[in-house]
Amino acid sequence: MKNVKSSTKQLAFYSPKNINNARSFILGIPITVWLVLIVLVPVLLMFIMSFKQKSGYEILNVFTFNNYLEFFKNETYWKLLLKSFRMAFIVSIVAIISGYPLAYFISRRLRKFRNFFYMLIITPLWVSYLVRIIAWRTILGNRGLINTALLNLGIIKEPLSIFLYNQVSVVITLTYIAIPFVFIPLYTSLEKIPNNIIDAARDLGASEFNTFINVIFPLSLPGLVTGFMLSFIIALGDYIIPAQLGGNTGIMYGNVVWAQFGGAFNWPFGSALGFILFFIAAIVLIIAQIFGSKEGIFVE
Repeated sequence: MKNVKSSTKQLAFYSPKNINNARSFILGIPITVWLVLIVLVPVLLMFIMSFKQKSGYEILNVFTFNNYLEFFKNETYWKLLLKSFRMAFIVSIVAIISGYPLAYFISRRLRKFRNFFYMLIITPLWVSYLVRIIAWRTILGNRGLINTALLNLGIIKEPLSIFLYNQVSVVITLTYIAIPFVFIPLYTSLEKIPNNIIDAARDLGASEFNTFINVIFPLSLPGLVTGFMLSFIIALGDYIIPAQLGGNTGIMYGNVVWAQFGGAFNWPFGSALGFILFFIAAIVLIIAQIFGSKEGIFVE
């Protein structure tokens, strides 16, 4: 009887389900190690560094909260963070307003060349980040495309400087950078909507507008939330675009973090500022995960 039980346990151990679970666990080890080394370890090192203290050109191994207290004491930093929040929110809204109709048209309306237009939208992601920034600085500059067109049309007599080195130019360029990251989850979410649900709504007498408001849009909300989250985090932490196109009025929170690691050589304070930004981004991710995972619950 004991031999029968032991044989049964051995067969259960080598069952296809256990073998698949073991295989999944083994295959997941490299990914887990990669995430730990690339994500968790740098964040942990930054967190530890944020409690150290700078003295001259030396970083003292002293535990202190002064770096975080400095952020709250000096209104320049938290006001700049609020300004970055506002600009990131504007960028996300504009990117969604621009990307949603594009994703809807390509995923729900096009029958031919759908893959071609999809690749056309994400092609800028293959181009160097700096090249795209320089291109927009050329477009918005005094001798750029906009000023040249306005001069040729006779609308203005001399180039306008309002298009560059301000918050408007930063928002425009960040929106351009964010649109592919908004488009991809929206396209995926819209394409996954079953056609029979839409056909059922129309069979019940719903107009095309009502079908979109009550069926298509609610089912696409997970993709919209994901796109908003991605664009918001990209815009919130960027420092290259504000440095290249922002001028004095377009500086954002990321520029201050970069300055602490660069010219100021104040790594502890820069780590504290960076971890505050990381903490806020993590909260945004959690909120987006809560809403983005609830696919289909918005349909009444």
